[in-house]
Amino acid sequence: MKTLKVQEALKELKKGLSWKKVFIYGEESYLTDQFLKKLSEIREIEKFYPDSLEELFGFTGSSLFGPSPLPVIVHGEELPKFLKKKSEREKFLRKLKSLEEFVVAAFSGLDYRTLKGELFSEIFRMVEVSVVSEPYPPKAKLSLIKKKLSQRKDVKPEVINLIAEKVEGDLWELKNETDKLLCYPGELSEEVVELLISSTPKVDLFNLIYLLIEGRKKEFLSQVSHLLSEGAEPLQLIGLLQSQVRQLIKTASGQPPKLPQQALRKLQFYGRKLGVKRGLKLLKLLNEAEFSVKTGRATGNEALTGLAFKDFD
Repeated sequence: MKTLKVQEALKELKKGLSWKKVFIYGEESYLTDQFLKKLSEIREIEKFYPDSLEELFGFTGSSLFGPSPLPVIVHGEELPKFLKKKSEREKFLRKLKSLEEFVVAAFSGLDYRTLKGELFSEIFRMVEVSVVSEPYPPKAKLSLIKKKLSQRKDVKPEVINLIAEKVEGDLWELKNETDKLLCYPGELSEEVVELLISSTPKVDLFNLIYLLIEGRKKEFLSQVSHLLSEGAEPLQLIGLLQSQVRQLIKTASGQPPKLPQQALRKLQFYGRKLGVKRGLKLLKLLNEAEFSVKTGRATGNEALTGLAFKDFD
């Protein structure tokens, strides 16, 4: 049996599928997902899940419309939960042995005891290649961030380094955070990165301004309250809202910024919804909120929550 890192396996797949039986596992579930996506581009696959293995047992591999699909057992890490009895494990393993080809994909790392247990030991004996989805080393992750953010021309090296430092999770988290940064309408400074990445995933900072524009007061107040309780700096939040409104005003007046298409479409939609006149009124309210906090006339919480009750029509 050959063992490959997922990056090596992905290169091999560019030449076509040369293995009939594969087991892929590892901590970096994003890479496992990418492997399966690439596999589905070159071969029709049929997925089976641990909680419904009867469907796998009924799989014949025949097709009326061309080559038979490749059976892929996804979330293989869950198999031990559903194959507790020896007879159940034996039935599953007999089915795998009867198949000319298959893929078992686990979306997590598996500890030594699990890998050496009866179930996975047998799977290892059957497969031609095992593929390991290991976490990216820091240098490789830094290169990914540079490549992803190369769509923007305003990202300085120190900002790239800060992003790499702040995003400590897996590649799913890296993708989500860099997608968020790509959509930011203003300059990506270190201060902005600190604010955006430190925000809890339960609240999307970019949506705050859209909630305000749509008059969804309750949601706006709830999200502002949550952000402040998590330690967000009020003046930074106001600054973000000001930056977004300026971009919306420019977009409404026919001068949209250069942004990725998805972010630009959303900006154009809300630019039309807000309009130049309302946008200028909202920007004035934000400037007043900023001034009131800086001069001590209002707390950050008071200034931000007060925006929900101001009229800018």
